[in-house]
Amino acid sequence: MDTGHATVVASQRMRHHFSRLQTAPQLAAVLDCLFDLEPRRTSPAFEELALVDGRLIFARTSGDTTFRHYVGRREELACNLIGFVEHLGFGTSEREYVLDRLDAIPTL
Repeated sequence: MDTGHATVVASQRMRHHFSRLQTAPQLAAVLDCLFDLEPRRTSPAFEELALVDGRLIFARTSGDTTFRHYVGRREELACNLIGFVEHLGFGTSEREYVLDRLDAIPTL
C-alpha cells in the first residue's frame, strides 16, 4: 500500500471514530474543528484553532474575531488523542495522521 493511500485510509478511519467519541462539549468542539467533522456537535462551534507560545491552544468560534476560548496545552491534547488511537489498537499511520493534524494548527 502506498503512503498516499495509507494516509487517506488513516484519516477516514480516525475521522469516523472521532465523530462518534462521546466526550465533554469543549473536547467535542475541538475534535470537530481539528478533524473537519460535519455536522458539528456543539453550538457555538469552534471555527479555528491557534497555537500561542508554541504550546497553548486557543479557539475562535463562528462569528468571533478573536481567539478567546482557551482549549488547553498542546502536549495534553496530543497525549489524549494518541491514547485514544492506542486504545483502539490502531497503528503508525493513524498516529501520524493525528500528530500531523496537531502540527497543522497555526501559530499566532
